[in-house]
Amino acid sequence: MTKRLLAFILALLPLTALAEDLVLENEHARIVFDGGNEFRIKSFVMDGVDIAASQTTHPWELELIGPNGENPVVKPWMADYGGGYVRYETAHFSWRLLLKGSNEYMVLMSVTLDKDMELPQFHCDAILPKGWTVSMAEFPRIAVRRPEGAKVILPVGYGTRYDAPVSNWLHSEYPSCTGSMQMTMMNSPEGTVFFSTRDEDASQKVFFIGGEGDACIFLQKTIASYEWTDELGIFQIPWAAVMGFTREGWEQTALKWYRPWALTTKWGRNSLAERQIAPWILKSDVWVRPVGIEPETVKSLKACLKYYGKGTGVHWYQWHHNAYDTNYPDYFPAKDGFKELVAEVQKLGGHVTPYINGRLWDTANHTYAELGGAQASCRRRDGTLYTEIYGSRVPNTVTCPSTATWQNIVRELNQKLLDSLGVDGVYIDQVGAAKGEACYAENHPHSPGGGEWWHLSYRKMLQQIRREVYTPDKAMTTEENAECYIDLFDMMLVVNSPHNSWTEMVPLFPLIYSDRCVYSGFTYFPETLNDGSFDYMTMKSLLWGSQLGWIWPNSILKSENAEQAAFLKDMGKFRRGAHDVFEGGQFLGEFIPGGDNPVKDIPGYQKTPVVMGATWLNTKGRKVYLLVNIDSVDHRVSLPDGRLVVSKARQAKKL
Repeated sequence: MTKRLLAFILALLPLTALAEDLVLENEHARIVFDGGNEFRIKSFVMDGVDIAASQTTHPWELELIGPNGENPVVKPWMADYGGGYVRYETAHFSWRLLLKGSNEYMVLMSVTLDKDMELPQFHCDAILPKGWTVSMAEFPRIAVRRPEGAKVILPVGYGTRYDAPVSNWLHSEYPSCTGSMQMTMMNSPEGTVFFSTRDEDASQKVFFIGGEGDACIFLQKTIASYEWTDELGIFQIPWAAVMGFTREGWEQTALKWYRPWALTTKWGRNSLAERQIAPWILKSDVWVRPVGIEPETVKSLKACLKYYGKGTGVHWYQWHHNAYDTNYPDYFPAKDGFKELVAEVQKLGGHVTPYINGRLWDTANHTYAELGGAQASCRRRDGTLYTEIYGSRVPNTVTCPSTATWQNIVRELNQKLLDSLGVDGVYIDQVGAAKGEACYAENHPHSPGGGEWWHLSYRKMLQQIRREVYTPDKAMTTEENAECYIDLFDMMLVVNSPHNSWTEMVPLFPLIYSDRCVYSGFTYFPETLNDGSFDYMTMKSLLWGSQLGWIWPNSILKSENAEQAAFLKDMGKFRRGAHDVFEGGQFLGEFIPGGDNPVKDIPGYQKTPVVMGATWLNTKGRKVYLLVNIDSVDHRVSLPDGRLVVSKARQAKKL
């Protein structure tokens, strides 16, 4: 539907509320809206459970910009509620705004529940005076009842489970390492509340879950692109939000309501078998992470390659002449001898992907003035540049991926690394990890504000680099797992999931994308490896389908870590023999085997049974159970199908 046609239809809206409650209903859901003089969801029943909260929250919030610089944030109580009506399985609601001395301007909300629709869809539009723009939108805001003991699951890293907030707020910034997917959930013994957006262009947005009274508020907030408000003053959020409830657990909910949609998107539609991925990446069951080329590092690296065998991935940091996190994007020349070391590593069977940053520009580097770093960086609405400082303590501006300057720099860096150093691929940091920024630079080829342009600009850049620079045997990798970049990278390093005794990592990402994405890592490795934490990381990595390791060569081969080194080697060997599972199979969830399965307290993580399992479908569609035992003794445990098996000490098993 075009915006002009929408404007015509909106002109026919009733001006007053109906006295009766409004009802949307099909075989999956029943929603009752209050027919009175204030918008309220009175009842929201799915699977026999009413999730509506006893209290309410305002359903929308908009920030506007007027032609004179006016910048109001408007909420429903600042407008005249025009009530609602139901037509063609859609409930329509309107609020009249007083702008330019007239109340003919409106905010419009619709909720659709077609007869075959499992999840109701929420849409928001507005009619503004010409010259006015929506710059930010919070929509929808939905209050649901918070059951006792409820947990919330956010797509932070692999997935993170928290206690449901009571008076605080949790958030997930998409697309980034804190928001890898467009969904949030709340799980309790009653079942699972599911909230998601259906945005196939992956616009920038933030998902929030907050506690108010006995309710949890689910909402999305997006910095709008100015082009979402057309020349007539008609604004639309260009995607739907959906919400639902099922008595099933969170894993089954994600598989039922998110994965089917994800597999229709540009990034998720192709399986690993249908994608062109560097063959060596698929076989890289263990990764090491050397830093620099000092003699001790090189010695340890070569020892690791001999110990872990051919096919080991080598993710190499600080190969360049400048200090880490300084002088980006000025990396060359490489440190003396690095090119020769690459050849030596390859002779030993390793594959090298050196580090570069795909997002930051050091303002002190000579290239910043020479190549126009300020002109190629993202600007806030006030004209200042987004600036970040890391451990190196130097200011870096956030570049805008839409600019030809930055696209050319990243392309030329990839070309030079592959051609002059002979590496097997390039690791481009931050692309899949760091959030996008709204940009208001007038010289950039995108509409001001947020929106889809951030993701689509990186997509254009990376596809061009792949097409013009890479051969099929070269791999492009990145940090973290923002879903919209899955199909653009051969592998994604996932290590930024929060973890401690009260924050639990969960395998949400593998549930959705295990057969679409190659991923490695688990978390940053701890300073102490022999206290059980590294064994735990290795076990979880294997069960969740991740490639293993990503460890400093200098650390893993220390004598005090001999058991951890051997366990990593054994798990790598096991993984190598199970590529029918990990190279295109589908992860269905993890489980705790019953029987003799004591619990161990893992420093920095949580208490865990020493034997853990996962259910997969292999590439032939057969169900497979995987078991890993991190204990020093055997344990007799039970599988989900009731079978009793012996899980050998510090071994993995496929059944």
